[in-house]
Amino acid sequence: MTEEELDAAGALVVDEDQDELLEDLSVEERKERLKKARWNVFLYLGIAAILFGFALFPMPFSADYDDFSKSAEKDVGLVWGLPLDGPDLFDVPMRLTVTAVEPPAQPSVNIAVYVIEQKDCMDYSLSEKVVEAKEGDSHAYQYQEGSERVLAEGTYDFEFNIDPGHYCLIAEYINGTTGAKITDEGMALSVEGKLYPNQFFGGVAGLACLSLSAFAFVGAQRHGAALRKVLEGENETTESKVLSDASQARIMAGPSGAPPSSGPSGGPPGAPPSTEDAMVPAETEAASPPSAAPTESPAEALSEAPAPVAATEGTFEPAENGYFFRKMPDGSYDQTVYVQNAEGGYEPYQG
Repeated sequence: MTEEELDAAGALVVDEDQDELLEDLSVEERKERLKKARWNVFLYLGIAAILFGFALFPMPFSADYDDFSKSAEKDVGLVWGLPLDGPDLFDVPMRLTVTAVEPPAQPSVNIAVYVIEQKDCMDYSLSEKVVEAKEGDSHAYQYQEGSERVLAEGTYDFEFNIDPGHYCLIAEYINGTTGAKITDEGMALSVEGKLYPNQFFGGVAGLACLSLSAFAFVGAQRHGAALRKVLEGENETTESKVLSDASQARIMAGPSGAPPSSGPSGGPPGAPPSTEDAMVPAETEAASPPSAAPTESPAEALSEAPAPVAATEGTFEPAENGYFFRKMPDGSYDQTVYVQNAEGGYEPYQG
């Protein structure tokens, strides 16, 4: 035997062992497995919902106007996330809502917002990075300027996508024509911000739990189908089983040829010859050897013929093509095939 045949035989043995183990499981064990599979579905769905909520839950912060700096400044602190430099899919979203509480009384006023990556927001180098953010195109030093007309108590939205790091926020009024910072007295504005640093981690973990829930659902469906099959087999009645066995017995024991439609072939003794026999030529009859005369009397022939079976010995159930099967009082079936004679009785079929 070659190695391939040995491997195939081993695989068959393993499959047969697994089938036997599945067959050996009781109904209670199958119910327990189905219960665990369903609990796994709900468990992973619940964890996925929590993780998605965690990913979408923002970290809020706010910044108030400072009369000394003539702007609203905020040390946002450390923003965590996937450490990949530059704009990409894994940036942390930052959404800001700036409210112009008391804007300056000038014809052209805009709101400018700076998001600067720096650990110390009180460092003098912050002013240099502000200039760099306004003039350059750095992902670490970002700048946005509102284009809408600034009105009292008006709200203006800004959105940034930043890399993980320590950030400082600055919001101020600027002249819409020259772009210079406005330092008038009596101004005020406020900033409300939201950060979503858990969006990537919570989203990926939530998708993983959602996938596990889908696999658990498929497993629960399989366990449920197997349990239903077992329960349907146990609920099968004895009568249905006997009828099923009888149908198989009929198929296996029935003759291959079709029996006569009205009982055994041939007419009774002394019947006139048929039309086909009358049409046989005389030469053929003369050529054939004469048949021996019957040595038995008609009474003896009738006594030796198979006697009809009494109906009290069982019930006869019809089959296809004029056959009948006898069902015994104990529920078993006689393997003999019966036909109905002209008198309405039943007798064994003579092929």
